[in-house]
Amino acid sequence: MEFRIQKSEFLRGLRLAQGIADRRSTMPILANVLLRTDGKNKLLLAATDLNVSVSVELAAKIDKEGGLTVGARPLHDVVQSLPGEDVVFRRAENNWADIRAAKVAYKLVGMPDRDFPKMPDHREVKYSKVDPAVLREMIDKTLFSVSNDETRFHLNGVLLECDGARARMVSTDGHRLSKVERTLTGGPVLPQGVIIPRKGLTEMKRALEGAASPSEMAVAGIYVFVKTGEAALAVKIIEAQFPPYDKVIPTGNDKSLVVGRKELLEALRRASLMSSDTRGIKLAMEKGILHIASDNPELGEVREELEVEYAGEPLAIGFNPKYFEDILQQMTNEQVRLDLSGELDPGVIRPADGTDYLGVVMPMRI
Repeated sequence: MEFRIQKSEFLRGLRLAQGIADRRSTMPILANVLLRTDGKNKLLLAATDLNVSVSVELAAKIDKEGGLTVGARPLHDVVQSLPGEDVVFRRAENNWADIRAAKVAYKLVGMPDRDFPKMPDHREVKYSKVDPAVLREMIDKTLFSVSNDETRFHLNGVLLECDGARARMVSTDGHRLSKVERTLTGGPVLPQGVIIPRKGLTEMKRALEGAASPSEMAVAGIYVFVKTGEAALAVKIIEAQFPPYDKVIPTGNDKSLVVGRKELLEALRRASLMSSDTRGIKLAMEKGILHIASDNPELGEVREELEVEYAGEPLAIGFNPKYFEDILQQMTNEQVRLDLSGELDPGVIRPADGTDYLGVVMPMRI
């Protein structure tokens, strides 16, 4: 096996692969990237952790056909360090990789390509075209509230629902929930929602960041497929039941407060300097005023007032400020609305002039 490839082209594929290759696996080959020639002008580059897989077709001049697997991270770092614009890659004896550019020569340990796991076949899937910017935005607006608790695997991803024209994504970690709806013309028609795991979403977002419009998407069997240019990503769906999120979103909150998004975000950041994981912040509202306070016996205290639109009964409630900060950072509207009911009931925050995006935050005792 021997080929010549532009350094920038090689790095394009390796950047996608190294985030997926699993260096912690008990199977050493999962830390490797697969390199296999395809005709005289194409190189196939692939990586998998058995749940998330990527394959990329790269333009290359093939001098000798064949295949090899090499550690994804060391190969990326080596190629990135090379001088010049072209890289020559050759499989040497005992599956070593000989990598050269200008007067620099590296040798890396490799493994036979025949030992690489079989990848999901993205070529047999029927795709539809979608706007990559919309899909990327929906991932951004829900990824942060995915649960990190691996024992609650049904919460370790984002629920995707789609009727082919309108899509919805929902995530929750039990303390907060985020839900976004967008027009996604050409999206997959799903009879029921599918749960896409956190790592798969992170890699989908990475692939979509540089994607030209439109990209392609499909759900087939136990995989979600996304194609951007010459890169194809396959993400194994979490086979579990997502909780009935509609029952978590309050509908009877009778106290509404409207406030500037930026002003609230900055005030919460200041208050969080005096809070902790076990001690949240206190929001106390009365006509036209929101009082924000935080007390920490080991640090001190902070008090702040914001002018708001509020005409309801006085109410005081405690929250984890980070949960509000996370969702406010994903909004772009000038004003947001906070809907509340009682001091022990969850709050709902959304753009003041829209219903397509919202967050639900559970209260803390104060």
